[in-house]
Amino acid sequence: MANIESLNLSGCYNLTDNGLGHAFVQEIGSLRALNLSLCKQITDSSLGRIAQYLKGLEVLELGGCSNITNTGLLLIAWGLQRLKSLNLRSCRHLSDVGIGHLAGMTRSAAEGCLGLEQLTLQDCQKLTDLSLKHISRGLTGLRLLNLSFCGGISDAGLLHLSHMGSLRSLNLRSCDNISDTGIMHLAMGSLRLSGLDVSFCDKVGDQSLAYIAQGLDGLKSLSLCSCHISDDGINRMVRQMHGLRTLNIGQCVRITDKGLELIAEHLSQLTGIDLYGCTRITKRGLERITQLPCLKVLNLGLWQMTDSEKVRDCADCLAELPFHAQNSWHFVIRRRPIMGCRREGIGVLNCAALEWGTRSTPK
Repeated sequence: MANIESLNLSGCYNLTDNGLGHAFVQEIGSLRALNLSLCKQITDSSLGRIAQYLKGLEVLELGGCSNITNTGLLLIAWGLQRLKSLNLRSCRHLSDVGIGHLAGMTRSAAEGCLGLEQLTLQDCQKLTDLSLKHISRGLTGLRLLNLSFCGGISDAGLLHLSHMGSLRSLNLRSCDNISDTGIMHLAMGSLRLSGLDVSFCDKVGDQSLAYIAQGLDGLKSLSLCSCHISDDGINRMVRQMHGLRTLNIGQCVRITDKGLELIAEHLSQLTGIDLYGCTRITKRGLERITQLPCLKVLNLGLWQMTDSEKVRDCADCLAELPFHAQNSWHFVIRRRPIMGCRREGIGVLNCAALEWGTRSTPK
């Protein structure tokens, strides 16, 4: 297959270095994308062959390849100069040294993958703020960086990222040591982020929303699930975030109808909102949210209804809301049913979200 451009071997658990050794014995200049996700027996030996024979590779997926080490990253940094996207999710042996190789910090041994645009480091537990320093210095063209579940990074590390002008999407989900101070660093820099996820960072609160409004007001997507934010924080943020399209505030249990009213008043471009587990909102708040002119997706999983509402069909409750285009709405499957939903058929399909469409009749 001399002209192959993409090869997907993800989930081939029995694939070994020996098997790949039979495949890569000479240069394959046409191959641009290789997916080895969850090929758990693959080691640095295979990365050496890949670096030697697949020099035109632009996308490399190694998520879950838990036997890869920093030596493997050195080989990648030596041979794959054209790499644009690299996924290293849950590669547990990787440390700051390996990220330094990718970023060209060891020029005597490898040039580095300086053209990287997307880098996923999710659940790489050995990484520290030094990795973020390497990234900011060497991978200056990076557009997407996923650091979710990296417990070793802190607010100080975000100071290094705050001046990466090319960065557009930053995922800090479940980074336990990130707080309002880290968000302040991001907001005070020269970032032009369009997407930010700090969900489940339990040290992020209302002050972060004030910083976001001050310095990250170009965001199109913001995820704050399970953060310690309240209506006060929403009030600080929404007045400056008129371009926001997607807002995820699921499990933010301090949000009430007042917060929803502020969102409905100021975020007129919102197309989707996640209210999963917001147990203090009522039908009053939903009435305001459903008046948003561009809203297409509304997630109400685990919406806590009042005692009087629990004995009624959820579809009947929703039918009372002042939908601006009621005949064009249809149910979509999302997570869990609305609590108390008893209507035959809808409960089976999980009546947990609504989606606006252009259908002439409800689906």
